[in-house]
Amino acid sequence: MIEILPAPEYVAAFRISGTLRGEDYDEMIPAIEAKLEHNEQIGVLADMTNFDHMTAKALQRDLAYAVSKLGEYSRFRRAAVISDKRWIETTTKLADRLFPQIEMRVFHNGELEDAMRWVAGFRDDLINGGL
Repeated sequence: MIEILPAPEYVAAFRISGTLRGEDYDEMIPAIEAKLEHNEQIGVLADMTNFDHMTAKALQRDLAYAVSKLGEYSRFRRAAVISDKRWIETTTKLADRLFPQIEMRVFHNGELEDAMRWVAGFRDDLINGGL
């Protein structure tokens, strides 16, 4: 199940719980695309605290969307994942190495505010001459 979380205009934020299904991407992808339509770069936050697993259709939709964005990964500035599940942390750290143009970080259960502040903070870093 997908819940769109309140976030700054340049952050796509979701709570993913239970079983992620292919139909959930009918909500998630348009939300991301709306952010990209109005912003050169965005951050993405996924609160996966209560995530259990995903269906094969969801995995297919996820991979198809990722492939469709291959030339645009630099538009995804930061990605924050919230979870205490070791396999999600390991997967996020691997993705961080595979996609160096996207800064990724894992936060733990209860750190939603910190994760949101960090994922949205790329704009401050750009303004202040950081990244």
